[in-house]
Amino acid sequence: MTQTQVTLTLSDDLYENAQRWATITRKGLDETLTNALAIVLTPVHSEPKLEQPVGNLSDDKLLTMVKVRMQPEQGKRLEELLTLQSEGRLTSRQRNELQALMQVYDQLWLRQSEALAEAVQRGLIDPMKP
Repeated sequence: MTQTQVTLTLSDDLYENAQRWATITRKGLDETLTNALAIVLTPVHSEPKLEQPVGNLSDDKLLTMVKVRMQPEQGKRLEELLTLQSEGRLTSRQRNELQALMQVYDQLWLRQSEALAEAVQRGLIDPMKP
């Protein structure tokens, strides 16, 4: 994949949000902004590009994916923001942060669900019984 370098001018608030998000995700600012743009600019009605398809993962990697969780800092912050939202005390900046964290959570949950289904199909774990 080819890449094109772009120079952006961001408002101070947006820059601070990006820096905070980079800290939460433990990634560089450039990678954080690139990932955020990839999420926002995903074409409508198209599936986001995931990592390697779960069907191609080794058994060990698949079982690891079944147990994937948000980073503890992200999970704690998500919990805090959800509490603020339920109390009606969420600022617009916090609402944006909550939306971003929910996207991370949703992507992890989807990936974990796919891995779980594949692991059951391979007989690596027992299916859940009703």
